[in-house]
Amino acid sequence: MQKHMRKKAQLANFSRILAIICVLGFMFVNMAWAEELQIDAQKLHADEKKGVTIATGNVKMLKGDDKLNADKVSVFVSSERKPIKLEAVGNVDFALTTQDGRRLKGKSDTLIYLVQEKEYQLIGKAQVQEIGKPNFLKGEKIVLNNESGVVNVESSHKAPVRVIIDLNDMQESKQDNKQGNKESK
Repeated sequence: MQKHMRKKAQLANFSRILAIICVLGFMFVNMAWAEELQIDAQKLHADEKKGVTIATGNVKMLKGDDKLNADKVSVFVSSERKPIKLEAVGNVDFALTTQDGRRLKGKSDTLIYLVQEKEYQLIGKAQVQEIGKPNFLKGEKIVLNNESGVVNVESSHKAPVRVIIDLNDMQESKQDNKQGNKESK
């Protein structure tokens, strides 16, 4: 009887952890729903009452072509199990495809994603590079807001902000917008 109860409790705990892990998939807004989310870590702790799942030790998250690596990743959820915040700490690096098809890679000491605000905060030695183009941001803190389209880059006292922009790319985008406006009239 005790063995059966222990096995039932283990299954209940496993299903809770699995449910919380599935929530991690919601954190990657730019990724397709149908793809599989793979998480590798040395340790995983889920606390349903506190609404947090913490993966530690060489954490690697992979969904399609999108990747996130860090020493520790914490996912915070509401009481309705909806994701609120993702926080990756230590040796953070990532590669992802944006909704408009651009490939980005970056790194920082800490990455915070605020779900409702659709805002990424890269803190500490932050860098973002558009793959295959010279477009590049570097600073102590980079805040990218998908909702408003606003980017803020802050420097430390030791090093300035660095921004590299492909002006040809901007010119092509400007011409595409003008052509789209003419066609819509």
